[in-house]
This record gives sequence, C-alpha cells and structure tokens, in this order.
Amino acid sequence: MSWWEIGEGSGYSSYNGDLRADLVECAFCGESGKFQFEGRLTRKNAAGKVLHYDTLKCEQCGNLTSVFWGQGDSGLQGIHQVPWPRKTTKWPRHWPDDVGRYWLQARRSLEASNWDAAALMARSAVQLTLRHQGAVGKNLYDEINDLGSKGLLPPVMLEWAHEVRVLGNDNAHPTPGSTATTAQDASAVVEYLGMLLKVVFDLPHQITEHRGKDRA
Repeated sequence: MSWWEIGEGSGYSSYNGDLRADLVECAFCGESGKFQFEGRLTRKNAAGKVLHYDTLKCEQCGNLTSVFWGQGDSGLQGIHQVPWPRKTTKWPRHWPDDVGRYWLQARRSLEASNWDAAALMARSAVQLTLRHQGAVGKNLYDEINDLGSKGLLPPVMLEWAHEVRVLGNDNAHPTPGSTATTAQDASAVVEYLGMLLKVVFDLPHQITEHRGKDRA
C-alpha cells in the first residue's frame, strides 16, 4: 500500500476537510485536541491527492507534534503522529465503554510487562465482546462456538478465540504451581483482541461513516 492511499477506505470522519486535531494526543503530557498550528507543508500527486505535514504545538505543555495525514475520496482521514504516546490512555469512541476499559487494561499491562494481567484482561475483553454480539453459553468455550455456528466469527478467528481462551484460563482460574504467561503469549493474546475489535466494532463503524458520506 502506498502512502498516497492514506484515508482511502479506512480512517476517521472529517467534519470540515481539515485535520481532526481532536484525534491527536500530546505524547508528552497526554492532552488531546488542544494544539496551535505552527506550520503546514503539503504535497499533491498527479491524481490530485494531497498529503499534509502539520506541526502542532501543545497548548498545555508547549511541546511539538508532527502529524502526517491525508483525506480519501470518501472523506475519511488517515492520521499518523510523531512522537506518539508511549502509554495507551484511551479507546475509540465507537467501542462500548466496558469493552474499552478491559482493552485499555490489557494494553497497559502489556506495556508494563505484566504478562499474566495482560492475558487475563484480554481474555475478559474477548468474552465481553462476544457477549455484546449476543453470544450464549455456560462458559467462554460455549460462547465462542455459539458465534462460530451463527457465522459471526470467521473460522480463523474462531480458532484464535479458543487460543485466547486457553492462554487466559490459567489466569482466570489459577491453580497452585501454574506456569507464568510468557511475553510472547501475552502479546499474541492482546494482538488477537485488537483484530477482533477491528472486525466487530471498527469495520462496521467505518462502513457506516462511509455510507453517511455518500448520502451527504
């Protein structure tokens, strides 16, 4: 994928065609959306696509952030910033808050090298996400298979969901002498959680946003 394709097919809604500064978070103080524009450079290709290179100054701490962004034909913006926050502090607004809280704790545990906690919180977030999709069953095993039988989980994600269940079981139901979760396993569990949330919440949200742009 070329950088010229940023914002094509995925991204964030654009309200006025300008940068969504509310989506930028200062990596130094954690303040979101409160910036002054220090400068902007642009580049346009032969097809007329414009890429923006903005420099923002945080109104809270005064540090600078570079934001590279572009807008696709559907009006969605793709945004990348440098430096980026070293700690995860929020979740997308279109996620359910309870799912977001569990995901945030899984991410923060991973960032702090707390592998057992990361696996446990990721497992819990997966189960909560499945229940938001109407999964039924007496345990996570049954809930995963329920959504799989309904066609709401593709086969590869069904297999991964069971991997998460198995990896998180020791932490959800601890027994004396159980082995610790490895960094590799914890990272894999949290990565799967991210993919699940993208399929369940992000893609439908992006489709809705895209359709809204088409009707505008």
